[in-house]
Amino acid sequence: MQSVPSTVHERFADVALRRPEAPALIDEDGPVTYAELQAAGSRLARALVSLCTDDDRLIAARLGRSRSAPVGFLGILGSGRGYLPIDPDYPPARRSFLLDDSGTRLVVTDGALEPDETLVAKVDSLSIAVRGTGSVQSWQDVPAGTAYVIYTSGSTGAPKGCVVGHDQVLALLDACAEEFAFRPADVWTVFHSFSFDFSVWELWGALLNGSTAVLVPQQVARDPDAFVRLLTAHQVTVVSQTPSMFGFLVGRLRRDSRSLPHLRYAVLGGEAVNLQDALVWLEGDMAPNALLVNMYGITETTVHVTYGVLDAHICSSPELKHTPIGRPLRHLEVSLRDSAGQPVADGTPGEIWVAGSGVASGYLGRPELTQQRFVTNSAEDVPERYYRSGDWAIRQADGTLYYIGRVDGQVKLRGHRIELGEVEAALTSLVGVRGVACALKVNQAGQHILVAYLVTGPDADLDPGRIRAHLGDRLPAHLRPHQFKRVTSLPVTANGKLDRAALPALPGLDWPTSSVRI
Repeated sequence: MQSVPSTVHERFADVALRRPEAPALIDEDGPVTYAELQAAGSRLARALVSLCTDDDRLIAARLGRSRSAPVGFLGILGSGRGYLPIDPDYPPARRSFLLDDSGTRLVVTDGALEPDETLVAKVDSLSIAVRGTGSVQSWQDVPAGTAYVIYTSGSTGAPKGCVVGHDQVLALLDACAEEFAFRPADVWTVFHSFSFDFSVWELWGALLNGSTAVLVPQQVARDPDAFVRLLTAHQVTVVSQTPSMFGFLVGRLRRDSRSLPHLRYAVLGGEAVNLQDALVWLEGDMAPNALLVNMYGITETTVHVTYGVLDAHICSSPELKHTPIGRPLRHLEVSLRDSAGQPVADGTPGEIWVAGSGVASGYLGRPELTQQRFVTNSAEDVPERYYRSGDWAIRQADGTLYYIGRVDGQVKLRGHRIELGEVEAALTSLVGVRGVACALKVNQAGQHILVAYLVTGPDADLDPGRIRAHLGDRLPAHLRPHQFKRVTSLPVTANGKLDRAALPALPGLDWPTSSVRI
């Protein structure tokens, strides 16, 4: 009896064996077949095996949205290691932090090497480099079976790496097979940076279902006109968007009276849905053959947790007070808890606790934080390991979950989870800044943007260009505030804590900054 593939790369190899000549992916240089992608990944894997030591449990993949990335990931996984995706457009300080914090020694890249890296091998267009600096983390922090580590924003000012295994990725895709009727003829877009976990769903969802993945160049992702042309040219059937980017797509289709008849699924995730955009999409018949699916998810629970189809009746309901996020996928359990960790009744708000086979192993090298967020409730009849999300929701009697918001200093913007403390820490290091607070605000176009409020000394030199340069060296684009405002003091609550809700509204803002990257 043939064994079932238990890893991402083995599952891919099985698909490639059955569909060798089918197009696995399409990038700016054209199509790549499953056989070609499998062969390229295997060549890289052999080279990595010859270079790795027992201490190399994680290998960095500094790769953008081209065929090099899937080749790199398959090669690293095939060598028995997990991959650490690093967006090459991240600032140098951010790239260095991810490498140092993860303790990775080897780097796979198709770009220029960093000053502390030495080329040790070339495999096709990919370079394998060894870093000259010593590891910060011990290899024991990366458990066997790790597929990847993706860093999320950290409340203390430093990002944290979430360790996700092969089992978790395959559990997600197998569970979604029950909700979606994916097929080899499907064409998926890979719209997001590989450093953002939405891309895990996009890339492996396509490749492990035998479909075609269209890698969307960053310049196309930023241009709604170009993106619509790409969707049409490739007859895309599965598209994934954060609600913010979905709003741009809806606006462009509405302006041009266009539709996407070939689309089968439009998947939203990463932040709360704008129900008005969803209603315009549905009532405008912009994708007459597609389901509009909202999926709440968390990096620590492997991309997606819930699944819910949106229709015009749901989106236009006058009784709707919160964002509907559907029901848990079959491999996960969602329990709503109060501040004491006790389950709440239907109709009562509670924190989302997630258990099941999608829950990650924890944070890389952060045992205390892992213990705080990944908890086992031993008081229950059958103890389960939960991830405490920090998100609040409410469950109605029919089992549908509705998202309410965050309970801490974390926000989501364009699908990226942002710890406001990390942004505030970077701004506090500016000379002359005495106090900082960041908050999401709504601009005149109705879009959420990140605003920074600064309390400064009278002689502070806060030239806009200087601020942008300062943040550009420390934070990736999605963490940089769009606008800044100088204030005399920061509002506080009666117990002396920062009152973010009382921060000034947008009129009179100073210094607009450039838009964020996707």
